[in-house]
Parts: sequence; structure tokens; C-alpha cells
Amino acid sequence: MKLKEIEEQINTNNKPYLKEIADTLFSKHAAIMIGAGFSKNAIPNSPYTNAFPDWNELGDAFFERLNGKKPDADNNYLNVLRLANEVEAAFGRPVLDSILLNSIPDLNHSPSELHKKLLNLPWTDVFTTNYDTLLERTAENIVDYKYTVVHNKDDLVGSSQTKNYKVAWQFSIGQTIHYYGRGLQKIPS
Repeated sequence: MKLKEIEEQINTNNKPYLKEIADTLFSKHAAIMIGAGFSKNAIPNSPYTNAFPDWNELGDAFFERLNGKKPDADNNYLNVLRLANEVEAAFGRPVLDSILLNSIPDLNHSPSELHKKLLNLPWTDVFTTNYDTLLERTAENIVDYKYTVVHNKDDLVGSSQTKNYKVAWQFSIGQTIHYYGRGLQKIPS
């Protein structure tokens, strides 16, 4: 997508802000952080496939495991990361991993056109905390930009391309899970 095409689609009130972002992006000085909500744009491979959970829906699954019931107005939570820590402390890491594996229908979805459009932009780096592999699978088919997936600091050696920093678990390769808020501080520089 060209800068001119983007400008034509922008609401007048937001135009100055979005123009600044676009200028930064197209001068190759912009990175992006992709969160859990982006996975909701994935295309289900079957009409029977469960949707991707958002952060709060994962929290609900943790809450239910800890309390034996779904959260309601009288029994709720404030911090999803704390709930994940509590699940691990109470039941062990395998139970926490199991909740995540059962909640995230990664291979039952395909990347959408939005995934392709996102990675066809000239980002300096792409960061994600997503547990799925939608961005990685999308990057395999991007022609204009080469992405290197970084799971840990060792993956940075010899890499000068745009990087997709994976600051989360990827079940298929068994990397360390960064559930905790402090884990987000471990992004390689």
C-alpha cells in the first residue's frame, strides 16, 4: 500500500497523527507491537473452529481453573498475569501450558489478508507476545521484506534483517514461556 492510498483513507481529525506515523514507517524508523487481539483477524479453517481468546478470555480460563467457576460480578480479577502465576504455583507449569494449548487454536486458523498487509509494511522490527504462529506463517510468504524470528538473544547473532521478536511461548518448539510482567523486560536489545 502506498502512502497516498493510506492518506486517502484517513479521518480528517486523525490525519496529522497518522501522517506522522506513516512518515516514520516509510522512512524505515517504525517498529510495531502486536498483541492478542490481532489474532482474532485470523481465518478459521473450519466453521467448527473455536475463535482465538483475547487477554481477558485467557484470564477467565485461569480464574475458572483456580476457582472452579467462571468469574462474575461478585468474583472477578484485576490482573491476568497474576492469575497465570497463581495457576502455575497451585497446579504446576504443565497445567498452565495445557490451559494455553487448549485455549489457543493456532493451527486451526490461517493468517488473514490483514496479517499479510501488516507484514508487507517496512517495519524496522515486529514484536509480539502472541502464543500463536500466525505472524511467523505469514512472514514465510512475504516477498518484499525478510523476517527473522527471534525467540532469545542467541537468535540475534548474524541477523541484520527485520526481526519478529517472539516474547512468548511457541508450543511447537518448546521455548521458554514469558508469562510474567517482568518477562516482557527480557526483550533482547
